[in-house]
Amino acid sequence: MKRLARTLDALARTIGAIGIAALAGIVAWVVFSRYVLGVTPRWSEELPRLILVWVTFLGVVSGFARGSHFEAGIADMILGQGPLRRAARWLALFASAAFLVVLLVTGWQITGFTWHHATTALALPGGLFYLCLPIGAALSLVALVAGRFGK
Repeated sequence: MKRLARTLDALARTIGAIGIAALAGIVAWVVFSRYVLGVTPRWSEELPRLILVWVTFLGVVSGFARGSHFEAGIADMILGQGPLRRAARWLALFASAAFLVVLLVTGWQITGFTWHHATTALALPGGLFYLCLPIGAALSLVALVAGRFGK
């Protein structure tokens, strides 16, 4: 399980790094073409938004795999060692898992509702923007379980 969490973390971070590099390059090109060439690419808003959404929801996987998502260490300072801290961690685990299941199901529904709509500039399926919800939630759920029980 620990190996699975590490693999998901590495995959999410690699895809995220590639996505951020692509996003930086695209934004630099759009700024150059708009202000130097005087022509704004038709896809200048749509493609960066698509990349940003996907990078965000895949990046969440890394936080769950590392066990650092929503954790600032405050509970450790307040609760100290003992059963109350363990109970708070289990409660956080179950609340996160429940949220991810809801996100997976509703994300899948939204993707289905919007898939047949085409985006304006690139004529891509509209559901492509929402597909990152169920994929990110499913991978995050796996990472949450693997990260928690892999220790």
